[in-house]
Amino acid sequence: MRDRTVLLLTATIDPGTTPFVARRDPQTRLRDYEEALVTWLSCGAVRSVVMYENSGYDIGSLRDIAQRFPRVRIEFHSFQSNHTDSSMGKGYSEMLGISRVLHESMLLRDARRIVKCTGRLTVRNAGPLFRLSEGLEFDIMCTLRSHLSFASSRFFIASPEFFADYLAPMGSMIDDTKGVYFEHALACATTRALSERKRWAPFPIVPDIVGISGTSNERQTRSAVRRAAHALLHRLEIYSYARRGG
Repeated sequence: MRDRTVLLLTATIDPGTTPFVARRDPQTRLRDYEEALVTWLSCGAVRSVVMYENSGYDIGSLRDIAQRFPRVRIEFHSFQSNHTDSSMGKGYSEMLGISRVLHESMLLRDARRIVKCTGRLTVRNAGPLFRLSEGLEFDIMCTLRSHLSFASSRFFIASPEFFADYLAPMGSMIDDTKGVYFEHALACATTRALSERKRWAPFPIVPDIVGISGTSNERQTRSAVRRAAHALLHRLEIYSYARRGG
């Protein structure tokens, strides 16, 4: 029987010479991944987790953390690909890792939906967000911006078929040095899926993403006032979308 939701965490502990990475120290990044993994495994929102690390760094401490949470099924995948392809940026390497783990993971193969999250980040309201998402029919759930040309890739939810048939083939377009990012590839995959009568949906509530950006080395969180304002704007967007017959 398929798990309804499998969490996919992407990780690069040692970014090497990958451009546009401000948070570069491997030990600092490893601590980020350790803290995020503990949060995910203890939050009660997920039963199955797949985590890959694509710099070949020792992930023994992450495996040790997983052993403390026997009720959560977790797969680790470790390989080295980011150094070879680092010149095209972290998004290209991340997409290669996703494509690889789609073929290797038994949990992803059996998933009904895959929740992709950058491995150093967590979502504070993951529990209610996942519960609300369960009752919705969609192929891709993400935040679209800039006239549908940009989609946030830190956190999104999609069917395994969307990942394999629409997202993975877009990997070749990513080149951070040319200003073409994972976010552009995700937006292109989404609009292509829509053109073939697949279903996009907005998040039922705003994901409250917490963590530190590897690109800017700045904390990704909002004040209570900003969260409330963003939630109100999001509800208005959903209402407008529904009124248009979406």
